[in-house]
Amino acid sequence: MKAVDIYINQEYVFLEDYNDLGKGLLLSSTILQQFLERLSAQLVSFSFALDDCCWDQIKSATDQCRALVPLGTMPNLKKLSLTSFGFDDVDTLASCLSPDLQVLNLSDVKMGTMLEWSNLEVDFLVRKLSGLKKLVSLNLNDIALVDGHLRSLLPHLKFIRCLNLEGKWGAGGDPPLTDLGLKAIADHCPKLLSLSVNYQSKATVSGIMTILQKCPEIVQLAACRLNIGVQHIKLILTASVTLLNFSFGDMTSIFNQHERSVMQNAVAATKGRVVICTMNGLFKVNLSPEHKRNQDSSMAKIERAHEEQRDPMVINNWDGIL
Repeated sequence: MKAVDIYINQEYVFLEDYNDLGKGLLLSSTILQQFLERLSAQLVSFSFALDDCCWDQIKSATDQCRALVPLGTMPNLKKLSLTSFGFDDVDTLASCLSPDLQVLNLSDVKMGTMLEWSNLEVDFLVRKLSGLKKLVSLNLNDIALVDGHLRSLLPHLKFIRCLNLEGKWGAGGDPPLTDLGLKAIADHCPKLLSLSVNYQSKATVSGIMTILQKCPEIVQLAACRLNIGVQHIKLILTASVTLLNFSFGDMTSIFNQHERSVMQNAVAATKGRVVICTMNGLFKVNLSPEHKRNQDSSMAKIERAHEEQRDPMVINNWDGIL
């Protein structure tokens, strides 16, 4: 066995209310730890994802997540994904991170009893991540890194190609990243292929343009809920000759006829190469047959990369596609 992929749905954790542990879940910290120790020399990929609001129950069933610590000593582990987990302390999380990881996904990981990261905890995590020098893909969705953290971390990640730094979903909280953070990404990640800075609403079109100008290989850029208007779209789409997919806007984005015309002209200026997405889905355009073929080709590459990302053995989901 080289790969393990676990997903626990709410229905296996909760009964009729959110206070009773469901009979459908039988999870022992001892058995989980022994399972990981037994596979220590074999595992290349480990993924453990939770449905929303299961943090406390899974912590109780895994000795406050300490049963996962054997992950940090696995000599061949290249890919680790922990989604929607809650850790009581950052030391336990850091102990799960093997130094040779190439893909790390810590999407929606909560910290402490208040489920919020303190500045000191983020500082500690950044120091740990700085030692993971083989990282190709890093997802820190909803972990509150500020601009200074990126200036400290990114010079150590020479091989990074895919980066997810999405902020908190919705209107809650104060987005930590600004255009200075995007400049740090541009300065230190010239080989970047994919970047998501959704919900980082302090960042602007200026930071996005810096990314496009200094990351000449970028193919996918997600900037939903940033202060980017339709009037900026042509400038953004034509700033890169490699960009295939650009996402922007918010759930309330409704485009009038003039705005739709502006966006269609922007896509046409790329000969149909760039696919635009909003939070309401794909933006459909009317294109000439030649440009339509380009658009279809871009869509096929995007969809294939999305599927590749699900493969537990894939490190860079754009390899062999571009």
